[in-house]
Amino acid sequence: SLPSASRLFQNMGRVLKKKRKQKRKLRASQKARAAQELEDQKPPRSFVIHRGAVGKEIQQLALDVRKIMEPYTASHLKVRQNNVLKDFVHVAGPLGVTHIVVFTKSEMSINMKISRFPRGPTVTFRVLSYALMSDVLASLKKPRTTLNQYKNPPMLIMNNFPTDVKHMKLLTTFMQSSFPTINVQHVKLSEIQRCVLLHYEEETNVIEYRHYNIRAIPVGMSRQVGKLVKSKVPDLSRYQDISEYVLGGNVSESEFEDAEEARVSLPQALPGRGNATSQQSAIRLTEIGPRLSLQLVKVESGLCEGEVLFHQFVTKTKEEVKALRRKKASSKRLKIQRRKQQEANVRKKATEKKTRQ
Repeated sequence: SLPSASRLFQNMGRVLKKKRKQKRKLRASQKARAAQELEDQKPPRSFVIHRGAVGKEIQQLALDVRKIMEPYTASHLKVRQNNVLKDFVHVAGPLGVTHIVVFTKSEMSINMKISRFPRGPTVTFRVLSYALMSDVLASLKKPRTTLNQYKNPPMLIMNNFPTDVKHMKLLTTFMQSSFPTINVQHVKLSEIQRCVLLHYEEETNVIEYRHYNIRAIPVGMSRQVGKLVKSKVPDLSRYQDISEYVLGGNVSESEFEDAEEARVSLPQALPGRGNATSQQSAIRLTEIGPRLSLQLVKVESGLCEGEVLFHQFVTKTKEEVKALRRKKASSKRLKIQRRKQQEANVRKKATEKKTRQ
């Protein structure tokens, strides 16, 4: 009959409309997921600045830390005295900057703050001691630095950080997010030429911050052959034949210096003669600085503000924490109320101006 047929068409229309709506929702969620994955794949970028009167050495320390964060940092960023934190927050979004490192100096200590844009968290360290990059390199007999090593980001190594302590677990995750992640399946070993080591001393509650150059040295060959491999022309005036030079020593140069744990079989070819695929090489680290000894002081939930999640020197009871949360919530409500009142006053003045005209 006609009524039943019309009801059938109506039901089919509802079903089709529902399916179209579900498809739109699915496409929107897929786009949002893809955008989030693309955002997560982007490497973290940073600002490294100093605030206030810190002296020339702390200014140089900030420049050295910029070197560590290369190439994903603002290398030539210039900071004026009248710049405030909001200025950097406003430009961070368009530039894709995710973190900011701020060095300050007080009468008591030197501090280093690391914050994540745009809503935190913020980690505050006290710099117990430091050595500039120039000081570290001057102390080495054979410093190893090249311009190419700053074309790729460093590899982060975190050692001895406890996972059962809440604030240390948060610190570990936060520091990992400030350096690019490494895809083990697709990484090129030739691009990993530097590493940043963070070592936590539980007894003294100190974090040692070190910066190293990574290089591979072929093993299993004599010192004489090693010189030839490295294209160093030796003095052969004392020998009658080249074989006397080659067979003159059968001990590897690195056997006295490199432990067995430092030797690896290379899955990929690395820079340097003799570092071919499947060859035995010794991995050597040379410190290039800067060098810092840090003490964790405070962890805040916001961008240099918000709830204090951890404080090294101040402890509060549960009642005090609840009172602070209530106070912050009331001040936030009052701020929103004032903003609404200001907007209403602006609209009222605009309407009065129109009526006068």
